[in-house]
Amino acid sequence: MHKIKKMKKYKKPIIGISIDTGSNKTYSKFPWYAVRINYINSIISANGVPLMLPSKPELANHYFNIIDGILLTGGDFDIDPKIYGEKKEKKVNHLDIPRTKFEIKIAKLALKKNKPILGICGGQQLLNVASNGSLIQHIKKTFIKHEQPEPRNKASHKVKINLKSKLFKIVKKKEFKVNSAHHQAVKKVGKNLSINAIADDGIIEGIESDSHKFFLGIQWHPEFFISNYDKKIFKAFIKACQK
Repeated sequence: MHKIKKMKKYKKPIIGISIDTGSNKTYSKFPWYAVRINYINSIISANGVPLMLPSKPELANHYFNIIDGILLTGGDFDIDPKIYGEKKEKKVNHLDIPRTKFEIKIAKLALKKNKPILGICGGQQLLNVASNGSLIQHIKKTFIKHEQPEPRNKASHKVKINLKSKLFKIVKKKEFKVNSAHHQAVKKVGKNLSINAIADDGIIEGIESDSHKFFLGIQWHPEFFISNYDKKIFKAFIKACQK
């Protein structure tokens, strides 16, 4: 009589998501945490389990032991230029020091322990700074509006993909249109990182690491799922977190 093998129960990967700190009193008189729902939904739709991570640097190691991957989201703040050795320019927005400290700590843990990490918009910029890179503090006016006037769920400009990159292996497309919502960008690319996407005006739209399982930075907002290429990025991220 043949024994019936028990199927292993499928485990969805837990994805830690960085979140915003708010103090807008229209919601509460007291400070609060928040994250846009489409960040959450993009993880769920790719078969992951989202877990919001409050910006507490002292808890970074504890979070790290629970999660299978990290999503660094964008936010309405800039990274302190002191971190990458520059003086603050006039057009730099307000800083969120606790969140930046937390994100740098957990990003460096991901680098050290080879845990999958995806950085979106400000999250990409954070990955670059955590890798000893620097930022353009305010993009000079070009023929592309990187802070697009269109709704964020609409595409506004093209990106060209490096054909030798991991990103190209994911999307399998030389160029496609994306949304855009940033006034800063990668300047000096971080140590052991390479450019995987660029806009027609020369602004860096994506970075990655060849020496890590999944270390990807995207300047646009793929969580809006404007195209199937955006969906492919999340699917590849969650797949890497399952291994």
